[in-house]
Amino acid sequence: IMRSDMDAFAVESHLRAAAAGQRGAFDEIVPLIDPSGKIIDRDDGIRADSSMQALGRLSPVFDRPDGQITAGNSSQVTDGAASCLLASGAAVKKFGLTPLAHIRDIAWAGLDPAQMGLGPIHASVPILRRHGISPRDLDLWEINEAFAAQVIGCLRAWDDDIYCQQAFGTDAWGSPSMDRLNVDGGAIAIGHPVGASGARIVLHLARSLQQRGGGRGMAAICIGGGQGGALLMETV
Repeated sequence: IMRSDMDAFAVESHLRAAAAGQRGAFDEIVPLIDPSGKIIDRDDGIRADSSMQALGRLSPVFDRPDGQITAGNSSQVTDGAASCLLASGAAVKKFGLTPLAHIRDIAWAGLDPAQMGLGPIHASVPILRRHGISPRDLDLWEINEAFAAQVIGCLRAWDDDIYCQQAFGTDAWGSPSMDRLNVDGGAIAIGHPVGASGARIVLHLARSLQQRGGGRGMAAICIGGGQGGALLMETV
């Protein structure tokens, strides 16, 4: 994965997030007030002016001096919180709730810690198998964007016959198209507060599906130490 691939992915994340903010796609955000009285009603890491030229000037963070990972093509170190209400069908009826989406399936997976960024594939493939679908059959995907290389690696692994045969005993599954993946940007632009990102992408996926008239989507995340998680949802 070349540095230019990573930087281009990062630029797109910022541009998508900026455009999404302009059209009100993040209406799940609850404003906060800091001790000085300042109202915080949007993520402050989104850079609408992000460019290949600007990212190209950044030095590597790892494997210096020749590494490819920079602060610009990685998720931001940010504070954040997210909350979702999970309810059973019985609770929905009892309390008159209006659900955003129905959880169809969940899976967790483990893999070599050195390849932890591929966790979203290993967690989502069992779900895809159980439901007889491919990544391209879903309307939207959210993957956590810990690093641009992490998401690009997942996409390329889905498209690689050798990797899929070795890992899953099947030919390549085919990666989701970019017009369905992280359509409002991701953690490179918004931030990746550990412990909150899973709830954030699940909530935003449900909202995004609703805003587009409904459908099915997958939220998937890599987890340090060699794990991955995935959740299949459908709007109701």
